[in-house]
Amino acid sequence: MSFIEKSQPRPSKPSKVRLYSSRFDPLSAGIRYVLRAKGIEFEDCYINLKDKPDWYNDINPTGEIPCIEYGDEVIPESLIIHDYLEAKFPNVKMQRTDSAYKWSKDRLFVTRFTQNVTPKIGGSIKNPDENVDQLLAKLKKVSEIMGMRGMDYIGGDSPNYADYYLFGWVEIIPSLKAAHDLKIDIHKDEAYKDYFAWVFRMDKDKHIEQDRVDRKVNFKTRTEFLKTVIAGSPNLKVGL
Repeated sequence: MSFIEKSQPRPSKPSKVRLYSSRFDPLSAGIRYVLRAKGIEFEDCYINLKDKPDWYNDINPTGEIPCIEYGDEVIPESLIIHDYLEAKFPNVKMQRTDSAYKWSKDRLFVTRFTQNVTPKIGGSIKNPDENVDQLLAKLKKVSEIMGMRGMDYIGGDSPNYADYYLFGWVEIIPSLKAAHDLKIDIHKDEAYKDYFAWVFRMDKDKHIEQDRVDRKVNFKTRTEFLKTVIAGSPNLKVGL
């Protein structure tokens, strides 16, 4: 784990996977969880997008995160990274590529989640009054779909990339609730039972637990970070 400052030169080409990310970024979290689940050794380099080094745009013209670098190969964009890792490191499967139908159903779930839920999570950080009710309605639909699928995880008997992708986002919600002191209590609502059953299983995943330890990110630090975001001065080093 290292913070890349604007004045720092570009690191030399890595011999292992290098993940350009941010400590509290949900898309980066999903990538890290998959890297750990696949047993891929990697280095985590944090980029401050508001003060990033000029050379980062040479690596990734969009200037966004996450982005991975492996030797001469540079891959941006979260879902493309997931596909790259699956093809490049196939020993531990994180996608159900043995079935075109199952793979497509998982990708559709991720795509619909990205289109419908993630904007409401992001919007709730800055403007909860206009987004939280819609977010809860979207999560109810997620729970309904999970119930219809009838599996412990999106990936079946164990988490796959779709589970880790989604969880990188929804693990923000408890801290979002605390940061804004929102009065939300849906844990006992039957309509959300399949969603919360999945959340509780994912919350105990060993790769997620280890990532929290290594990044020093937990409910408390994430809540404090969101408070700095709400205040307009994000502190990426909170809790370190």
